[in-house]
Amino acid sequence: MTFNTTGKRERATLRASLVLLLLICITMPPPASAQQGERVSPRWRAALEQVSAESMRGHLSFLSSDALEGRKTPSRGLDLAAEYIAAQFRRAGLEPAGDDGYFQTANWQMSARDASATRLTFAGASTPAPEVRPEQVGVGFSVAGFNFWAPEGGVSLSGARLLKVAFGNSALSREQVEGRVIVTEFPEFPRGGSQERAFQLLRDENEFMARMRTFGSPLVVSFERRTERVRGGRTPRLVDPESRTAESPLGNTPTAPLLIIHGAEAARFFDSLPVGAGPATLSINLPAPAETPARVRNVAGILRGSDPALRDTYIIVSAHYDHLGVRDPCDAQKEDCVFNGANDDGSGTVGVIELASALSKLEVRPRRSILFVTFFGEELGLVGSRYYGRHPAVPLQKTIAQVNLEQIGRTDDSEGPQVGSLAVTGFDYSEVGATLARAGEAEGVRVFKHPTKSDAYFARSDNQSLADAGIPAHTASVAFEFPDYHAVGDEWPKIDYANMARVVRTVGLATLNIADATAEPRWNEQNPKTAPYVEAWKKLHGK
Repeated sequence: MTFNTTGKRERATLRASLVLLLLICITMPPPASAQQGERVSPRWRAALEQVSAESMRGHLSFLSSDALEGRKTPSRGLDLAAEYIAAQFRRAGLEPAGDDGYFQTANWQMSARDASATRLTFAGASTPAPEVRPEQVGVGFSVAGFNFWAPEGGVSLSGARLLKVAFGNSALSREQVEGRVIVTEFPEFPRGGSQERAFQLLRDENEFMARMRTFGSPLVVSFERRTERVRGGRTPRLVDPESRTAESPLGNTPTAPLLIIHGAEAARFFDSLPVGAGPATLSINLPAPAETPARVRNVAGILRGSDPALRDTYIIVSAHYDHLGVRDPCDAQKEDCVFNGANDDGSGTVGVIELASALSKLEVRPRRSILFVTFFGEELGLVGSRYYGRHPAVPLQKTIAQVNLEQIGRTDDSEGPQVGSLAVTGFDYSEVGATLARAGEAEGVRVFKHPTKSDAYFARSDNQSLADAGIPAHTASVAFEFPDYHAVGDEWPKIDYANMARVVRTVGLATLNIADATAEPRWNEQNPKTAPYVEAWKKLHGK
């Protein structure tokens, strides 16, 4: 047998090349995504893997069931939801963070006027006056949880003379106005557009209402031609007693009271009135509101950190657990009446519950503590989180960040499917957005800044209340707009639970990274939109 020595040399060269290639692969740094994945410790990974799509399906099928009647603030259904959340926090072994175990209680009032007793008539005009029904008469103007220009008591006038003016008329004098009811038409309030433009309109209206009071008008009546009746006009209003003494966003300058009369027929009567003083008069009897006690509760629990020096500092993971209740009027025998709020924001609520359960299984906890909170009253204008901002369960000076979960279950966004993606409001307002993005890389979730909605929606969820206090705070959402938003069809079978589990793990990893870091997240001072939050942070920390 003869041997081929040339083949031996080739095989030896090939073996050497393979060894060299293996050494290069071993010593080369891994790609960015792999590097990020390797930074997730096995202990953290084991805890994050406890986040279960099926577990969240179970929680949400109860919290958004008809049995909880849409979780309106306040209601029996909301109270049942609070008890359920507290039970899950107790099961996870969280420390109670409220004034009553896991509950942070606000003792407020429900204020309700007997709308059916309202009587308003016009007389003395050349055009026949319309019949104004009680359901057409709105009291004050409500937006963002504030009720502007509503009389605190009743209003009773008989044969009061009218003065028709253009809204914003700066040429009026006391001689023209004194003793007369002002009739006008407020501009249409912009909704979903520029926050600054909307706030500027409120300032203009408030200035007008203050001038009318200074000039001696007992009442301003505005006509609303686009709607025929007051939405929720017979619904009792939740009143925070502190709001009566707290500084309003528009200041506390006294103003004339405002009534808004809805309906096309009433608007035609307004159009027929001559500008200025005329013979027409108004008589009104508006009863004073009656108040009854109401208890509303945030639910809060702490996963205590491990570092002796940092365990008394906190990151908040939150969501709102309220929704819109039951449609009224509604024939329950013929139609669905319950606003179940599975995605808005049952999904965020069960995300908080699931993270509390998963992270409580960590053998070694992060350096800082994690405060899990679910807020009441977001749908009423962030009132639960604003209450928390005035009565924090842990010191605000020791709170370093907030990640708020809102609408994380539906992937059928109006702009197309949002599978494997997570948008962050105010993404580049602070370092929290980048931390969430790095966590997303490890979990296979694209965390991004929506080109138009990220900044526009910053003020529309409970992160705003903490941001106003100076805390770097953001909301994470999968779908900003989806079918059945604020409709009765937002139900738990429509949730993408597998995707929600990926998103919750992403938030969990970001939370752990923030909680375990020695440095605190900071506002991005280079972004001019953060200026008020930077100032609030400096004030909070005495800078």
